[in-house]
Amino acid sequence: MKFNREDMSESKWFGFLQKYWLYIVVVIAVIIVAVSSINIYREEVLEIDPDVKMEEQNTLSFASAYIDTLNPIVSKSEDTYYISKLIYNSLFDYTADLNVEGELVESYTVDTEKAYVDITLRSAVTFHNGDALTARDISFTVNAIKSYGSEGIYYEKASKIDSVNVRDDRNVRIYFSDNYDCSLDALTFPILPRGEYSSAGALLKDTDEFVPVGTGMYKYSSYDSLKELDLSPNESYFADKAQKSVSIKILPEKTMASNMLEIGSVTCYTDIGSDRKSLVEDKGLTMYDMISNQVDFMVFNTQSPLFTSKEVRKGICYAIDENQVLSEGYMDDGVLADTIYYPGFLGVADSNTNYAFDRDKAIEILAEEGYEDTDRNGRIEDAEGNDVTVSLLVNSDNANRIAAARIIEKNLERAGFSVEVRAVEWDEYNKLIEEKDFDILLTGYEMEGSYDLRSFFDGANTWGYENQEILEKVRELDRLHTSEEYTSIYAEIKDMLADEAQYYTLCYKKMGLIGVDTFEAKELPVFNDIFKNCNTWTWKKKITDDDESKK
Repeated sequence: MKFNREDMSESKWFGFLQKYWLYIVVVIAVIIVAVSSINIYREEVLEIDPDVKMEEQNTLSFASAYIDTLNPIVSKSEDTYYISKLIYNSLFDYTADLNVEGELVESYTVDTEKAYVDITLRSAVTFHNGDALTARDISFTVNAIKSYGSEGIYYEKASKIDSVNVRDDRNVRIYFSDNYDCSLDALTFPILPRGEYSSAGALLKDTDEFVPVGTGMYKYSSYDSLKELDLSPNESYFADKAQKSVSIKILPEKTMASNMLEIGSVTCYTDIGSDRKSLVEDKGLTMYDMISNQVDFMVFNTQSPLFTSKEVRKGICYAIDENQVLSEGYMDDGVLADTIYYPGFLGVADSNTNYAFDRDKAIEILAEEGYEDTDRNGRIEDAEGNDVTVSLLVNSDNANRIAAARIIEKNLERAGFSVEVRAVEWDEYNKLIEEKDFDILLTGYEMEGSYDLRSFFDGANTWGYENQEILEKVRELDRLHTSEEYTSIYAEIKDMLADEAQYYTLCYKKMGLIGVDTFEAKELPVFNDIFKNCNTWTWKKKITDDDESKK
């Protein structure tokens, strides 16, 4: 008997379908639902519209308030200061940890006692007009800044210079007037081309129609004082070249930057406002955290009998839960620091362990100094058996400091102190500081990038603290040294500050680099150079099919 294989095959498939048809239908339905769900997830949850493509943009748009002039020597505009860093270079520039490094400088040597620095300029550096950078441009710029006088934003730096001795095209010696006021920070002003102007006076008079010519990563393209300033990449730049153009949007008020960002006119901006996190979340924006130059700290009144002892001050520091202060007092919108100097200052890492919260250690140290709870009532007493009371002074218009003060109050009470928090209005606050009418002061500063903190140790501060040993070492940071020597000097200062325990840092506040939702920054700027590293920033724009058809 012969078998028909085709008939058998069809018969078997028919039987299979008869038996399993329901399962097959269910599987097909599941596949259809799964595919549909993926599409819905992409479109609704991930907000990926199949009709929208992402296209990387070739221009970064920043925001600026009204610009008085693009002439960096004459301008008093904060925005001109930041914009100038895109167009010009300085002899030296700040690093991320606020040390200095050569920018137009190839090499240098210093004579600390005689107060001069010998500089060799980079070779083959040209201005945007094609002129080669020479040592004469350095002399010309210094003369122009000093001629304009104290109204200029760079005068404080250049006024420290006594003379500029041009050796040849690439070599120059700069003498300073005072060998205790002459750090390399003083050489962080923009260098302008001598050949572009007939004299320093002509440069200073050129304001309304001024066209900036520098050696920087970006060069001038066009300018409408009521609308925008456009910059293009400098194809002859001596270091990593920019790939994108920059457009500076001129706004009536800088606070409008967030609104302009929402409509795509601005790519990104920096913000230190306390509401920036909620803004970013509500609008679906991108934000990178940065460390600002705003620091809150405690000051011990060393004229108070209790705090003449540095060991007692250390005991207080150990009694404070620094992480609780940061998380609850400042809502984690800050970073801890070992000293009042910037975190990681000059490349010296912070450990945040100098006075890490340890109540038992605090009580032990205080007992060794004669302050302990002898009657076991929860309150420490002095040698005469009196309860020890500590007054905390804080300004009432600063919510973060008040919150921090309340946390510190509870911390110190648990260590056995009686605590009085005095939250007063600004005028009364300053009056009480001058009168030294406090035990512990909660205050804050907005630090300059140069970090000249001599006034914190010379007795001229409003709380009257003086420490000549620390002051002598701090003064070395304002003398001529190499960047490596500055790092070594600060490492010593850091240890001295920890041992003295006069200042207790609560936190350095954060700020944000806020951008559109597609904004990415491989490297971040710093508080004193808000466009630094912008050549590493990118963003993409959503392109619909309609946009494509219009091309």
